[in-house]
Amino acid sequence: MKYLSFVTATLFLGVFGLSGCAGLPAVKVQDALSSLVAQQHGIGPSQGKAAVGSILNYAKGKIPAADFSTLSNSFPAMGTYLKEATDVKAVTGPIVDQAGLESAFAKVALGPKMVPRITKTMNDFVGNSGGEVARNFFASLMK
Repeated sequence: MKYLSFVTATLFLGVFGLSGCAGLPAVKVQDALSSLVAQQHGIGPSQGKAAVGSILNYAKGKIPAADFSTLSNSFPAMGTYLKEATDVKAVTGPIVDQAGLESAFAKVALGPKMVPRITKTMNDFVGNSGGEVARNFFASLMK
């Protein structure tokens, strides 16, 4: 189990580009992803952060709590996304399925068609930052 936790945390750290951005403040990594989501989809920054936070909440339910705890301790920007999704009431509890994710998006005026679009943007970001293994890991969580 410790090996799985280490592997999961390592993949996620690579996924979100911390290996290549170790010298940058966490907020810069956060800004890169939220800016990319907002720009590519023509939405506001708060909507982008809430959408990313909603997707991360959904992914959170897919991995053991200890792995996610390790991940969030190592990636402060993740907490910002999760908090934004909660603050704007997009997420009011665990998101366990696609319908829950669509409901979270609807609460910030994003239609259900935005879920796969923003998920793809995040998946591409993950792949560019952490490579093919990271991309595949993130994609597997989103199934």
